[in-house]
Amino acid sequence: MGGSNFVLQWPSDSGKVTVPYDAASGVVKIAATAGAVIKAAAAGQVAVATADRIEIVSGSYLVIYSNLRKVTAAVGQSVNAGDALGESAGPDISLAVRQTIDPTPLLPSTPAPAPAPTPGAPKDKLYLSPTQNGIRIREKPVDGTPLMSVGTGDILEVIEPIDAARKKIGVNGEWINVRTQSGISGFSAAQFYQEYTGPFPIPAPVPALTGITGMNLDMNNPLGHPSADRLKGIGWIRVKFNVSNNPANNTYGNTDVNATFNRVRPFLQPYVNAGIKVLMVFTHQLYGEGAGYNWPQMDTGRWNDFIPKYADFAKRTAALFAGTGLVQAYQIWNEQDTPPAIARAAVPIPAKDYANMLTQTIRAIRSVDSKTAIITGGHTGGPDAGGAYARATLAAMPADVRPDGIASHPYGRGVSGHKFSNFGPLEEEIRKYSAIMPGKPIWFTEWGVLDRQGDNSVIADVTTYATGFVNIIKTQFPSQVAAAMWYAWADGMDNGYGLVGSNDQPKQPLYQKFVTL
Repeated sequence: MGGSNFVLQWPSDSGKVTVPYDAASGVVKIAATAGAVIKAAAAGQVAVATADRIEIVSGSYLVIYSNLRKVTAAVGQSVNAGDALGESAGPDISLAVRQTIDPTPLLPSTPAPAPAPTPGAPKDKLYLSPTQNGIRIREKPVDGTPLMSVGTGDILEVIEPIDAARKKIGVNGEWINVRTQSGISGFSAAQFYQEYTGPFPIPAPVPALTGITGMNLDMNNPLGHPSADRLKGIGWIRVKFNVSNNPANNTYGNTDVNATFNRVRPFLQPYVNAGIKVLMVFTHQLYGEGAGYNWPQMDTGRWNDFIPKYADFAKRTAALFAGTGLVQAYQIWNEQDTPPAIARAAVPIPAKDYANMLTQTIRAIRSVDSKTAIITGGHTGGPDAGGAYARATLAAMPADVRPDGIASHPYGRGVSGHKFSNFGPLEEEIRKYSAIMPGKPIWFTEWGVLDRQGDNSVIADVTTYATGFVNIIKTQFPSQVAAAMWYAWADGMDNGYGLVGSNDQPKQPLYQKFVTL
């Protein structure tokens, strides 16, 4: 399939280029709304399949599709042109083509030594690969605590007698003791595995996600809306849809959704044009602030009065954004599990009332938008208290209504033992929240370092903290975390440690490290 006869079909039905070919990156972006089916542009064999990326070898070419979701193709699978590979994460996908050539003619004529033979599988080892994504590794068989999920791109080592394990492969009801490449050991259902027959030694895990980093912005803060080119390398922005505030006179109680939409749309457009995805937050400022509610005195009766009005504002907002490609996810409320005694900017709500809010709001949005992801507000209580709140919320919701992901704010968690990981390892946060809604992603919609604005003495520590945090996700939990959004862009945006100072100048090396994570 090499040479001048190599042609591609359109991978999406749009047939439209949104960002022309960039010679520096080798990428062209093609319009594909969130949820659009992405098809193979040429026949070949799948070489890489991660949570948002597919690489297919087509003769002497490698065709790379990025910014996907719900990937269905598996490593080693042969595909025909037009076969479905997954869905677009929206509003477009990235397409790149690499050509491989034989480098031998380019080398000096000195004879090269014969290559060493590729070693085969060790006789005393057995490795498995999952046949589908989202397979859980448990602490013990059947009902053990879920430790993590694995997918078709993962390779696991069997750590029980090989002969016994081989008889279980593919058998319903059997469990195999395995170890992941990141060193996590546990048990997994044998029916979802096949024997790994790929190269040895096994390649190191490839970071499965690109563009998971995000940034909290604020269009009403003088430093809160950097130009899109300054965010190059960052995958997400998180913004509030603040109807309540009227910036013309800085009053609250405004209810004009259309005016807010007309103000927010041009703010978002340059970021979306640059390929950055948008998470929009619906807090009490969507509706409620300035509307006569006394938040500390809210009870179930008052929440029951408030929630239908709030859900209607969410519906009206989602209807305006539907089909624009501007919003890839909605977040419902914020830090809802904050203890009332320490609530500052957040408005706490009991779990059973939040379940009512989440149910009515999801149904309202879904009545006008069937595709955009809807996630919970960011839990602040950590994996134990916050996890208990999340479980109570889901238990109080109808079985047919569920969010598309759970969000948390893991401040103080990261690489174990780090100065800014004082609340414990990030791995614990991911494993415990992942067990609440298996198969659904975790969203870190706020994380970072608080109350150290302007402190140049900690820049090096903040840099290693941020780098370690993202590396944990990419190397250990590539299919379980959808995004990790730093709080916040600049010093002076509330109490977050910014990537830039109050003078709007980048803090180095933090800034450069973050935008390349």
